[in-house]
Amino acid sequence: MNETHTTVRHLRPPRPVRIVVNALVTTLLHSRWHAMRSNHLLLLTFAGRKSGKAFTTPMRYVQEGETLRMTVVYPWWKNLVGGATVQVLLRGQTRTGTAEVLPEKV
Repeated sequence: MNETHTTVRHLRPPRPVRIVVNALVTTLLHSRWHAMRSNHLLLLTFAGRKSGKAFTTPMRYVQEGETLRMTVVYPWWKNLVGGATVQVLLRGQTRTGTAEVLPEKV
């Protein structure tokens, strides 16, 4: 039996566009109007594995009980390997947790 696997490549918007969009979403999620997008977006803060510098990025999420699931297509996910401590700004409240990187489903 032949199995066919299709790889989907996600095209990245140009860096200046990502910077502006992330800044706008970050500002919105920190504001009193966060509820407009908090049901689908959160801010994820994590430390760089080499630099130790804190990075914050908006993420789409799905909540399953106490678990937040996110799909990452950029290589920074490697910072989360090994149970990294993360902070999320979720619905206007900051919470601390542990990241778990799951294998990609084929």
